Amino acid sequence: MSLLDAKFLKQIARLQIRSEVVFRGKFKGERRSLNRGASVEFADYRTYELGDDLRHIDWNVYARLDRLFLKLFNAEEDLPIFILIDNSVSMNFGQPTKLECAKQVAAALSYIGLISFDRVSVYAFSDQLTPIAPSMYGKAQFPKLSQAIEGITGGGETHLTTCLQRFLAEIKGPGVGIIISDFWDIDGYETAIKGLLSRSFDLTLIHLLSDEEIHPQLSGELQLADAETGQAKEITVNEGALVSYVERLNAFCENLKRYCLNRGVTYIRMNQQTPIEQFILQDLRRSGFIH
Repeated sequence: MSLLDAKFLKQIARLQIRSEVVFRGKFKGERRSLNRGASVEFADYRTYELGDDLRHIDWNVYARLDRLFLKLFNAEEDLPIFILIDNSVSMNFGQPTKLECAKQVAAALSYIGLISFDRVSVYAFSDQLTPIAPSMYGKAQFPKLSQAIEGITGGGETHLTTCLQRFLAEIKGPGVGIIISDFWDIDGYETAIKGLLSRSFDLTLIHLLSDEEIHPQLSGELQLADAETGQAKEITVNEGALVSYVERLNAFCENLKRYCLNRGVTYIRMNQQTPIEQFILQDLRRSGFIH
């Protein structure tokens, strides 16, 4: 549990991941759905129709009105939460590294899900998809899940689309999908996002960049190498080059944000130096992703 301290866990213990989509789960959780069925809390009546379960007829109403009405209930259901952590080589950049930051975010969101009795699954992806923790349920599973997340190491190139296609092939139903990544993928992100949306995922992207990427402190004649492919290029870094770089970085971020917003995907950008307490308790709450 070294990823997060006990004080912070107490601060987030009453939070809940918000979802606009209702998913049917295995267990009864603390989340109210609009699914109407037999459960614990009365919601409303509707007229009886042929084939309805006779056990749900309110016979007291029938005795008064001589008409059959069915009692409806709010179902309590758990929310399937899938957290996907980019552990490609590029995530090892920064101090602390983007991967270390991503693991903290994943652990915090896992804790929020578990304490709300939602089902939490964690995967890592780079050039292959790696299951980190199977579907876990309940607060007692957090030490085991946190330890598994802490053990994630970086390596490999980013192949987001391939990994998410494998992910979709492994799981049975939709849920809340949370992708934590720098999204430095030469093949782009569009196909991967479309694939998840086609399976009715409620999707959130946490776009994680290091301060060194946002505000590079470079100058002079340099040879820069791609951390994942090893491809090198000699460049002259001057004021004009830095201005051009910042413009292209901002354009990349804005295009990703716009792509998400146009498709109902939540987009949240994070600087790797942002304290985990600020990101969860302020940034994510302000975005409406948790409440």
